[in-house]
Amino acid sequence: MSIPTFRIADPVADRAALIELNVAHVAWVFSEIQKQWGLTARDILGAEPADYVPTIIDKVCGDSPPRGVFYLVERDGQALAMGGLRHSEDGIAELKRVFVRPSGRGRRLGEAITLRLIADARAFGYRHVRLDTLPFMHTAQALYESLGFVDCAPYPIEMPEAFRSHIRYMALAL
Repeated sequence: MSIPTFRIADPVADRAALIELNVAHVAWVFSEIQKQWGLTARDILGAEPADYVPTIIDKVCGDSPPRGVFYLVERDGQALAMGGLRHSEDGIAELKRVFVRPSGRGRRLGEAITLRLIADARAFGYRHVRLDTLPFMHTAQALYESLGFVDCAPYPIEMPEAFRSHIRYMALAL
């Protein structure tokens, strides 16, 4: 088994891999939301993950350096994890879709992705990085806290307004 490698995703050439990995992420998120609150992706997004993701993939994964970046983490030619940074507003970048497939968990890939994205944000001249997370994402929240992220005021995200009270918003000054 080879060592995972980071690669900047090409929104056109890697579209199928980006959609597949984002569908896996969104499906996992909504399986957890359904367990916790009894709500489905259709209830909140108005669509199933496989139908929803292609409609937002360019917004989530489309910023190019120095505005943003999106990585695929691959091992043996297979996309194992992903994560991105996108422009939010002046001086502020947003971490998006830091996700590791179950088969890749336990190898600190989420931490490696997050650290890479924070370094990129600094290199791109951002002053702050922010993110949103959900209560069941305990491991991710512990990581973010260990890196210095703190709770912050809500900001506009893809989730409908009615669901935003369940979301934890965090930020890191760079």
